[in-house]
This record gives sequence, structure tokens and C-alpha cells, in this order.
Amino acid sequence: MTFDIDTTLTGIHSRSESTVRVTRDFDRGRATKDSLDATFESDSAEFVNLELVSGITRISDGQLRWQDFIRPFSESISGLKSGADLSRWYDNNSFYRKPSVVKKLSTPKDASFLLNYSSKAALDLVSGENVKRKLSVPGPYTLASLVANDHYESKTELVDAFAKILRKIISGLPALGFDSVQINEPSLVYRYGESGLTSKKELKSFTSAYEDNLAKLPVEVYLHTYFGDCSKILKELLELEGINALGIDFTQTSLDSIEKVRFGEKALACGCVDGRNSLIEPSDWIANFCAEAISTLKPSGIVILPSCELKYLPRTYADDKVRSIGKAREILQAKVA
Repeated sequence: MTFDIDTTLTGIHSRSESTVRVTRDFDRGRATKDSLDATFESDSAEFVNLELVSGITRISDGQLRWQDFIRPFSESISGLKSGADLSRWYDNNSFYRKPSVVKKLSTPKDASFLLNYSSKAALDLVSGENVKRKLSVPGPYTLASLVANDHYESKTELVDAFAKILRKIISGLPALGFDSVQINEPSLVYRYGESGLTSKKELKSFTSAYEDNLAKLPVEVYLHTYFGDCSKILKELLELEGINALGIDFTQTSLDSIEKVRFGEKALACGCVDGRNSLIEPSDWIANFCAEAISTLKPSGIVILPSCELKYLPRTYADDKVRSIGKAREILQAKVA
């Protein structure tokens, strides 16, 4: 059996300085919508080309048009009301507009609303053997944790409602040209404030909602946890069906703490590249860490990716991390060959 080694990004990438400048000018009425769109298209294409040259195998357009990781959903799902106030994005110096659930959530007609937040021209550049187009989305537990619930009787009901919404959206991704989806669930492991997992009962509400709605999707599925230690819930997550790769933030979870866990038929999404630190990890260090993780956890394959989104770093540093990840794949391939 072939041991696959893939590479990808975790979510929203850092915007270039020119895109940041034009975005600010547009918000202040000093730039046109056409110039803003042209800037995003150019930036997205530049980023996709960087991924291709660097050897990234699961490619996104950087999701540069996403103002925050919740906004495309709060602006497109009936029953969600976009918030006016900014809330802190976990413990980062980053913010999102916290939406409220004001009535029963209604599934969008299809996933086409995502085209308003994607660059089709940039994604059309993606081609080559073993290369796939990928989109990252927030998972049902994270969505339920980061909105104000003014309608559903319990968080369990809200998690299930979001899982149903995501099933419809993700099922429509192939029609938009996506082959792979990454479901990000930082709230499952985050340990501070109200957005974290508080009990095994809440964990069960997630696993049940996932198994009922997301276990059979028509795309390759990565489930990634970050901003916290996943060692206490890793075994339960590994039992979920329909996941090709399960992700761990190794800046928060030590390999020693999960050394007795075996991944079996699932691949490991190895988040050993720190998405919140401008220090660029050497490619040989990344490859050596991944080799140790393979030896310890015995996964069916490995995906090298940042621990979290790279949007927190200046673009030059974020791009350098992409290059280092791609080079690490080449080194690791030689080690496991």
C-alpha cells in the first residue's frame, strides 16, 4: 500500500500589503469595486502559483475574500443575523462579527454562494497529478460555539442544525470544482472562555451530529483541531467515519501525550508548523518531526500543514512557511521511500 504524503494550508491565508491597502481604500470610499475585485483576483492567482511551485498538493485560493471564518455563512444562511459588534477570535489579536441565531436555520439552495468568496480564475490554475482543490470551512461544533443562540433550546440542537447545513454545502462542493474539504473544529479543543468543549456530553453531541450528517460526503475530508490540546478526545475523534485525515495542532498537543494512540486507516494531518509564530521552521526539522509522528502514531498517510490559519502573520512570513512545508514533503518522501 502506498503511503501518501500531502501538504495543505489550514484556512485563510495572509493578504498581501497591496490587497490590505486597496481593501482599506475601498472601505473608505477611495477605491472602486472593480479595483478591489481585480486586486483579490491577482493576489489569489499569485498565491495559487506559490502553492503549485512549492509542492502543495491540496490547494486553496487562500480564501482571501473571507473577512473572517464565519462571515460567508452568517451572510448566506437564513436564520443567522450578522452581528454589528466585533468579538475576539479565540485568544488571537483577530476579530469576527459574532452572528445571532434568530430563527430556525434554513439550508441554502446549494453551495453556489461560496463563489462570492472564491476566485474561480485562481483555482482554475490548479492542475497536475495528485493535486486537488480544497476549501476550509468551520465545523458544526465551532459554529455553534461562536454564535449567539437566540432560538434553539440547546447547544446540542444547534450543533445538529449546523451539521445539516454543512452537509448540504459540502455536498455541493464538487459542482464548484472542489475535490477536498477541511472541516476546522478549534472549539473542540480550546480551553478558555465560553467557546470551548465543557463536557463529554457536548463531545457526544458533536460526534452524533457528525455521524448522522457528515460521515458520507462526496469529497476528501480532513477534520482539523487547533488552538488546544486534543489528547483527551483524540480516541473519540478517531472513531468517526468518513474522515480521510485527522488534524492535530502540535504546538498545543505533545506527541508524547498521545504516543499510545494508533491512527489505523486514517491519515494524520500534522500541524507542526506554527501558524502564529513568525519563526520559519526549517524543512528538515518539519520532515523529522513528521517522521517521528509517523513512527509513533502509525497513520495510513500524512498531511503536512500549519497548526492554524496563516492569516496572523505578515504575508512574507506566511509565504515562507508555505515554501518550507513544500520542501519538507520532498525530504519526507525520501525518508519513507
